[in-house]
Amino acid sequence: MSVVNEPEVSKTTAWSYGLAVVAIAAFMLFFAFAGFFTPMETGGIAVLVLLVFIEAIMLLLLRSLYRTRYVLTDEELVIKTTKLIGGNKKIALKSINSIETTFIPHGVRLFGASLHGGYYRVPGLGSTFMAITNLHDGLLIKTKNRNYIITPKNRLDFKEAIETKMSF
Repeated sequence: MSVVNEPEVSKTTAWSYGLAVVAIAAFMLFFAFAGFFTPMETGGIAVLVLLVFIEAIMLLLLRSLYRTRYVLTDEELVIKTTKLIGGNKKIALKSINSIETTFIPHGVRLFGASLHGGYYRVPGLGSTFMAITNLHDGLLIKTKNRNYIITPKNRLDFKEAIETKMSF
């Protein structure tokens, strides 16, 4: 039997991505107009194409916030995320050294999307994979090879569920 945890998405994070999507759409309209009706011509069209690409990525990241899942099975914890921040991660329960509640730390992003996740260099932890949807429900999972930070809904209940599965 598996436990699926759908994390709570922070309104601040969702609005940040949503506002970025709207701003990029406004720039797209501006450069579409500039490309067709001003001497800018092909320069405006080139920028428009670039903005369409960026808009697609931002929409995928916004969608990803709401599709992040943490699936706990008898053998492993699966962090389901988009490939844009690193893809799915499988953590064998027997490889977990510790699990504790934590604040979401600041780190240097190595790969991923701000306010959502990816690989970070976190002071005191080293290389850490984060799959977060808010900034207050953190669980730090330490393994021999890597650290993970996730933000499940009801983090204490989810922590207890993981510890219970680990004890079997």
